[in-house]
Amino acid sequence: MSDLSSNCGCKDGNKCFCGIPVTIKKSSTTDNRGRRFEACKLYSPVTKLEGYNYFRWFDRTQTDWQRVIINNLNLRDNMLTKELELKQEKLTTIKEEGNRLGMDVDRLKKKVTLVKAENSRLNGECSNRNGFPITICVLALLENEPIATHCEQHYL
Repeated sequence: MSDLSSNCGCKDGNKCFCGIPVTIKKSSTTDNRGRRFEACKLYSPVTKLEGYNYFRWFDRTQTDWQRVIINNLNLRDNMLTKELELKQEKLTTIKEEGNRLGMDVDRLKKKVTLVKAENSRLNGECSNRNGFPITICVLALLENEPIATHCEQHYL
């Protein structure tokens, strides 16, 4: 294709046959990636349903080295975009795990509170009986028997 080739359905340089001013777009093909061209605003290269298929290169033809650099930059951009998506997915997973662990911590805090309340209740019951284990230990001393044997039996 020549430097400024066209497939022109235009009546003048700024408007298409449909009367609407042309727009400047960027090519996404491998051979002309990033190269600008004029096209009818109504034309869509995807649907090809509207417009007069007006087309004219706006930029001069790219050299091979420009084409290689642009394509390499686009590949790098695609790789970085994919890497970013993967890191965002990992971050989402970590946040979900953090939320789950936070709920586990809350659940365990409630359990600790219940255990402390039960412990206080049991300590209250035991404080009413404190005289009994002490009496047994004193009796064991008087009989010259090992204290630990009697005390352990009553606390088990």
